[in-house]
Amino acid sequence: MPNTALLSSFLRLTFFTIMKTALLTLQYPSRASYYEDWRDAFMASPDFSCTAYNIFTGSGRSKARKACASADLIIILHSCNADTLHYAQQMTTALQNRRGKLLSFVGNELNMPWAPLSAKIAWLKAIRADFVATQLLQEAGDYLYAATGAHITAVPHALNPAAFPPGPPCAQRPTDIGGRSFRYSAFLGDDDRNRIFAYFAQTKFDPPLNLDLSHEHRFDRDGWSRFLQSCKATIATEAGSFYTMPTDDLVIAVQNYLHQQQGGGLTIGAGSRLHLLAQKLPYGVKQFIWKILRAGPIKHEAQTAELIDASEIHAKFFQNAPRPPVYTKAISSRHFDAIGAGTAQIMFPGRYNDILRPGDHYLELRPDFGNINDILTQLCDPTYCDQLTARTRAYILSAHTYAHRVAQIAGLVG
Repeated sequence: MPNTALLSSFLRLTFFTIMKTALLTLQYPSRASYYEDWRDAFMASPDFSCTAYNIFTGSGRSKARKACASADLIIILHSCNADTLHYAQQMTTALQNRRGKLLSFVGNELNMPWAPLSAKIAWLKAIRADFVATQLLQEAGDYLYAATGAHITAVPHALNPAAFPPGPPCAQRPTDIGGRSFRYSAFLGDDDRNRIFAYFAQTKFDPPLNLDLSHEHRFDRDGWSRFLQSCKATIATEAGSFYTMPTDDLVIAVQNYLHQQQGGGLTIGAGSRLHLLAQKLPYGVKQFIWKILRAGPIKHEAQTAELIDASEIHAKFFQNAPRPPVYTKAISSRHFDAIGAGTAQIMFPGRYNDILRPGDHYLELRPDFGNINDILTQLCDPTYCDQLTARTRAYILSAHTYAHRVAQIAGLVG
């Protein structure tokens, strides 16, 4: 029998050119572990000869600019444009003057006033991206990024099996249901994430459930993996909003309304110089400052959106607003993390990029919570849960790891 690894390497060297690739990242103290997963997958791929450049630092940007002049391929990861374009825009001229091809992912594909999607689209057009990789369904990517002139391809998140290995059987896990999530902002016009967390946190179940839910306490990648391995199930929803559009007019109107409602109080802008300086602080320090701001007279702009009544904003701005002509919600990295850990997922209905199916891969909870007793009956059956999670993990390992996604990119740009 031939050595398949050697044969694969021989075929790759014979028929493919391994591209000299500049991988642009933006690494700062945060707890978005999928940033690390994408970076690690590209660095480990045999299809790319990658050098990573952290454009968060001045020296990293300087090295990245030089690399753009000689690289066969430039890949811009989600982190570079997710929360701000401040650092990415300092790379614009070098990206325009590149020698090779350019593929950019897009982080946080949402209309948010401090990271406007319209600005991201304009920047992608300005740098003349050859390829734009969207986390959303293909139809949504085509709708949102048509103006860039780039080839649009759907590349959703995936599983990092090394970082999220399976935990013990369901019966040996101490936490019945666990979860971590930022509160969804009123700017999204969607309160599903907040509703599902509030329901489980506030409902008195009989018999009682051992719950571990929080909007505040976050984990790094290793901590998140261990946490999931300790939970029989986690709760989640699709990421994003049903109101994502190429323009940001709707959320700007919401932002102006919130400023008026605040009545002139002191607010730290999400794109302000003070906010950018705070990004450099250790994660724990940032969380401490966040708690102080929440209790004091000065608020961060994102906090004002959390505190407002979401139903009021929805009724005033979103209820009668037209939705985009395509489905703009998506599967997220947290879904794959739970699958890797062998943790069952309790989730509202959705498409989940047409990857996950209710019953086969997750426990589908009706939005009115009317079938909660059926869900809890399934959760209390360890055999059922172990079979569900094992089946789902095997399915994802077969086609939906980061290695699969990177191979997809290699086929696209090669």
